[in-house]
Amino acid sequence: MWVMSMVRRTLPPLTTLRAFEAAARLVSFKAAAEELRVTQSAISHQVASLERSLGTPLFLRLPGRVELNEAGVIYFPVVQDALDKIAFTTDLIRQNNAPTSLTVQVYVTVAVRWLIPRLQTFKEKFPEIAMNLDASLLDWEFNPDRADVGFIYTRAPNRPNLTYTLLRRERLVGVCSPAIAKSITGPDDLRHFSFLSVSGNTEDAASWAASVGASGLSQKSSPLFDSNLLAIEAAANGQGIVIVPEFLVEGDVANGTLVAPLASDLMQPGGWYLVHLERRGGEKAIRKFLQWIQGQA
Repeated sequence: MWVMSMVRRTLPPLTTLRAFEAAARLVSFKAAAEELRVTQSAISHQVASLERSLGTPLFLRLPGRVELNEAGVIYFPVVQDALDKIAFTTDLIRQNNAPTSLTVQVYVTVAVRWLIPRLQTFKEKFPEIAMNLDASLLDWEFNPDRADVGFIYTRAPNRPNLTYTLLRRERLVGVCSPAIAKSITGPDDLRHFSFLSVSGNTEDAASWAASVGASGLSQKSSPLFDSNLLAIEAAANGQGIVIVPEFLVEGDVANGTLVAPLASDLMQPGGWYLVHLERRGGEKAIRKFLQWIQGQA
């Protein structure tokens, strides 16, 4: 007969272990604070608390930086492995005991003009997954606290603990209303019209104009839009020319609502990615959505 004995474990608080693991992995209290979304002072206090609990320092405090000492080098892989196992098992239990749903972070323009028209095919293929969209004008980087996956544009797919899957690289096109397009027969004609600027993409117009051979353009005053969605609508209503990723206006060009009067091979410097936390890559809903969106993109 087996008798299970009570094992009394004396463990430091989990918050101190998380602070130590992040600081040791990133070799920086500041970077650990940014990752855990706390102040650098909080990381310093948590690490100091852990060191008092252990009765020994774990870091060498050097001018402008920190390094693990001998005790820290021994302790770090053990703590990291334990936290990884806790996180993995927690996610697995949540996945197996929660309704299957997926929240996708997506820019509002991409949601309205590309993703939503295609979502019915996802629902038909995977009816067991409830899809939620988190569309924002402001969040350009993926926020794993708000969504399971993100469909984002970035030039630097290298944030720690995230997996990026390239979906597409996109050409920039200049589009306008049919009425304006009739007046554009060459690059020199662009000087007669306004370019509609979008926050965060204000350099695209000059880059595109240069790519079609236009130079020395005297820009008329025009409003600054906070999304491609609004700028595209303004262009369709004859207010100027907008430079956008081609996939956002393919339907409009096909049906004649917008016209691309001058051809260009200018590509966006970054790419469009599906991104999620590394440790969640094995979840069924994420894997199915990635499979589906790769086919669409």
